[in-house]
Amino acid sequence: MITGPDSNLARIATSGGPRSIGAPPAQPEGASFSDVLKNSIDEVSRLQQDASQAVQDLATGKTENLNGVMTAMEKSEMAFKTLLAIRAKLMDAYDEVKNISV
Repeated sequence: MITGPDSNLARIATSGGPRSIGAPPAQPEGASFSDVLKNSIDEVSRLQQDASQAVQDLATGKTENLNGVMTAMEKSEMAFKTLLAIRAKLMDAYDEVKNISV
Protein backbone atom coordinates (compact mmCIF):
# COMPACT_ATOMS: atom_id res chain seq x y z
CA MET A 1 0.00 0.00 0.00
CA ILE A 2 1.32 3.41 -0.95
CA THR A 3 0.71 5.83 1.88
CA GLY A 4 2.96 8.76 0.97
CA PRO A 5 6.56 9.73 0.43
CA ASP A 6 7.38 10.51 4.06
CA SER A 7 6.28 7.17 5.48
CA ASN A 8 7.81 5.27 2.57
CA LEU A 9 11.17 7.06 2.93
CA ALA A 10 11.17 6.42 6.65
CA ARG A 11 10.45 2.73 6.03
CA ILE A 12 13.32 2.46 3.53
CA ALA A 13 15.69 4.31 5.83
CA THR A 14 14.88 2.17 8.86
CA SER A 15 15.01 -1.12 6.97
CA GLY A 16 18.50 -0.40 5.64
CA GLY A 17 17.37 -0.65 2.02
CA PRO A 18 16.94 -3.69 -0.19
CA ARG A 19 18.75 -6.93 0.60
CA SER A 20 18.70 -10.42 -0.79
CA ILE A 21 16.41 -13.08 0.64
CA GLY A 22 18.04 -15.11 3.39
CA ALA A 23 20.88 -12.65 3.87
CA PRO A 24 21.38 -11.30 7.37
CA PRO A 25 20.26 -7.73 7.86
CA ALA A 26 22.97 -5.25 7.01
CA GLN A 27 24.44 -3.30 9.87
CA PRO A 28 23.87 0.42 9.45
CA GLU A 29 27.01 2.39 8.70
CA GLY A 30 26.97 5.99 9.84
CA ALA A 31 23.88 8.14 9.91
CA SER A 32 20.69 6.98 8.22
CA PHE A 33 19.17 8.85 5.29
CA SER A 34 16.37 10.20 7.44
CA ASP A 35 18.88 11.53 10.00
CA VAL A 36 20.88 13.28 7.29
CA LEU A 37 17.69 14.80 5.86
CA LYS A 38 16.50 15.96 9.30
CA ASN A 39 19.90 17.49 10.06
CA SER A 40 19.87 19.31 6.71
CA ILE A 41 16.40 20.72 7.37
CA ASP A 42 17.50 21.84 10.83
CA GLU A 43 20.57 23.54 9.34
CA VAL A 44 18.43 25.43 6.80
CA SER A 45 16.10 26.50 9.59
CA ARG A 46 19.05 27.73 11.66
CA LEU A 47 20.42 29.73 8.72
CA GLN A 48 17.01 31.35 8.18
CA GLN A 49 16.78 32.27 11.85
CA ASP A 50 20.31 33.72 11.75
CA ALA A 51 19.41 35.80 8.69
CA SER A 52 16.22 37.07 10.31
CA GLN A 53 18.13 38.00 13.44
CA ALA A 54 20.79 39.80 11.38
CA VAL A 55 18.12 41.82 9.54
CA GLN A 56 16.42 42.66 12.82
CA ASP A 57 19.73 43.75 14.35
CA LEU A 58 20.41 45.98 11.33
CA ALA A 59 16.92 47.48 11.45
CA THR A 60 17.12 48.24 15.17
CA GLY A 61 20.62 49.68 14.94
CA LYS A 62 22.35 46.95 16.95
CA THR A 63 24.77 46.42 14.05
CA GLU A 64 25.90 48.43 11.08
CA ASN A 65 27.52 45.49 9.29
CA LEU A 66 25.49 45.52 6.07
CA ASN A 67 27.93 43.11 4.41
CA GLY A 68 27.41 40.53 7.17
CA VAL A 69 23.64 40.85 6.94
CA MET A 70 23.70 40.39 3.17
CA THR A 71 25.97 37.35 3.54
CA ALA A 72 23.63 35.78 6.09
CA MET A 73 20.64 36.38 3.81
CA GLU A 74 22.43 34.89 0.78
CA LYS A 75 23.48 31.81 2.77
CA SER A 76 19.91 31.34 3.93
CA GLU A 77 18.51 31.73 0.42
CA MET A 78 21.02 29.32 -1.13
CA ALA A 79 20.39 26.70 1.56
CA PHE A 80 16.62 26.96 1.08
CA LYS A 81 16.89 26.71 -2.71
CA THR A 82 19.13 23.66 -2.35
CA LEU A 83 16.63 22.05 0.02
CA LEU A 84 13.81 22.72 -2.46
CA ALA A 85 15.86 21.16 -5.28
CA ILE A 86 16.49 18.06 -3.14
CA ARG A 87 12.78 17.86 -2.35
CA ALA A 88 11.92 18.07 -6.07
CA LYS A 89 14.39 15.28 -6.89
CA LEU A 90 12.97 13.10 -4.11
CA MET A 91 9.43 13.67 -5.36
CA ASP A 92 10.50 12.80 -8.93
CA ALA A 93 12.11 9.60 -7.65
CA TYR A 94 8.99 8.77 -5.65
CA ASP A 95 6.81 9.26 -8.75
CA GLU A 96 9.09 6.96 -10.76
CA VAL A 97 8.98 4.26 -8.09
CA LYS A 98 5.21 4.69 -7.75
CA ASN A 99 4.72 4.10 -11.49
CA ILE A 100 6.76 0.89 -11.60
CA SER A 101 4.42 -1.97 -12.37
CA VAL A 102 5.03 -5.04 -10.26
